[in-house]
Amino acid sequence: MASKRRKTIPTMITIDPPSWQRALYMILFAIIAYIILWFVFFLALVQFLLVIINNTENEHLRQFTTRLNAYFGEILGFLSYTRDEVPFPFSPLPHSEDT
Repeated sequence: MASKRRKTIPTMITIDPPSWQRALYMILFAIIAYIILWFVFFLALVQFLLVIINNTENEHLRQFTTRLNAYFGEILGFLSYTRDEVPFPFSPLPHSEDT
């Protein structure tokens, strides 16, 4: 007598739409963070050269870099799930403590 085997249909893992949306945002902001990181390195080099040439730092460049650092921090917070608000351009650009 052959035993009847129960055929089970494999279930698909479903992810609710906000998770997919967050995953897409995370990919986008990871790319933006990578670009910002290299841009900040470039600005640091420019600031270093300006200090060598002028014996003083460029205040506008310092303020801009400080704001970029604050934005980079918001992106890292979003990527690490420590903040749920999507960073700029979907929310206001952060203000740094120095500006």
